Amino acid sequence: MQTSSKTSLLNKKNIVLAFLSVNILGCATLNKPPIVPLPTLTTYPSIKGTESSSVPPTPSLPNNPEFIKTRAQQAYKTGRLDTAENYYLQLSRIQPKQASPWFKLGNLYAEQGRLDAAEHAYRQAMRRHDSARTLHNLGLVQIKLGIGALREAQQRLPANDPVHQQTHKFLQTLLETWRQQPSTDPR
Repeated sequence: MQTSSKTSLLNKKNIVLAFLSVNILGCATLNKPPIVPLPTLTTYPSIKGTESSSVPPTPSLPNNPEFIKTRAQQAYKTGRLDTAENYYLQLSRIQPKQASPWFKLGNLYAEQGRLDAAEHAYRQAMRRHDSARTLHNLGLVQIKLGIGALREAQQRLPANDPVHQQTHKFLQTLLETWRQQPSTDPR
């Protein structure tokens, strides 16, 4: 008797689920927007001008440096650093002689703590335009890299090694001097 009541209960559940599914799907199709026919595509001359194509030419906006620069700045300001990075890399490809995309990439990488990438980007910017701001940021990144290397060296050296003690004193002096400097952000 119990198996027949279980079977009956399962059948009722299946019927209810089927009913709900049909009603839900039916409701979803009731409010469909009307189908509007698409306009026919006009033909555009091909590059050589002898043939025609039904595909319109690609708009130049996505490869426009000002458009990409604006998008990169918006992404950077809103904290979408991966998107900003992609835009600045794209900008560096379409304007290979410009230093600005590399400088911005250096700032972005430095902010993320990607110091090796920041150093590379600042060097690329310096190759394109010798700028005191870029040199300043490059120097700051190199100091941070140097501090990291000295800390690692200090950890690896035996405590009784004179270089360990010298490294400790140098790091201490360097960090004290670093803390005394006013905070600057030359972006």
